[in-house]
Amino acid sequence: MDLKPTIRCIFFIVILIFSACNDNKSKEKKINYGDTILKKELPDTIIKVSKPEIKLLDTLTALFKNKDLVDVTLFSDEFILDIRYATPNNFLDSILYPCAKCLLRYEILKDLLKAQSEFKSLGFKVKLYDCYRPLSVQKIMWKKYPVVGLVADPATGSRHNRGSAIDISLTDSLGKDIDMGTKYDDLSKPSRSFYTGFDEAIINNRMLLRKILEKHHFIGINSEWWHFSHNCGTKYPVSDEAFDCDTLTNK
Repeated sequence: MDLKPTIRCIFFIVILIFSACNDNKSKEKKINYGDTILKKELPDTIIKVSKPEIKLLDTLTALFKNKDLVDVTLFSDEFILDIRYATPNNFLDSILYPCAKCLLRYEILKDLLKAQSEFKSLGFKVKLYDCYRPLSVQKIMWKKYPVVGLVADPATGSRHNRGSAIDISLTDSLGKDIDMGTKYDDLSKPSRSFYTGFDEAIINNRMLLRKILEKHHFIGINSEWWHFSHNCGTKYPVSDEAFDCDTLTNK
């Protein structure tokens, strides 16, 4: 009987078994190695990446000229901007601004910052409804609502067109509106600054707003409790410079 073929088969089977065992060990090592690396790469806690803070400018070092139209948010992040003419939520039910920005002549902005600081010391925040308004927008407003005493005639221009007027109110430290008796842009008789038909608390709120703003060179008008012009505003020209919604300043 020839045993050579049988021996050859047995030898071949042994080789296959040995190779398979080595492959299993090799795979097992790779899996274990991979698991070890994976565990090392996973952090114990999730690292939160914070957004970079925008550094506010200081009026002592900023290089603006008094005549420059400057975005108020360059100097303070505590103003509450509710720029109504950038929305349809206004007495004309029309969007008139391409974006919600408050620009003022730098000289006026510096005084507003001082007033804001005083309001803050009393527990209030400043809410701004309107600031600089291009003359082209004033023409649209006059065309829609040509009422002398309520809308300025664009032939002469308003203080808003000069970047020297603000429409302003107050909130508490949490942003809740202080009761001023009427809503902004309410054109009824109770919106007059010295209307006496309210309770004492509302009258005091209006007088506080006026008192502090007057201290910092802003002058109120009788027809609207929210409107204040800076006392140097007439020296600045009427402007029709459009809003630049991609930048923070507009000169």
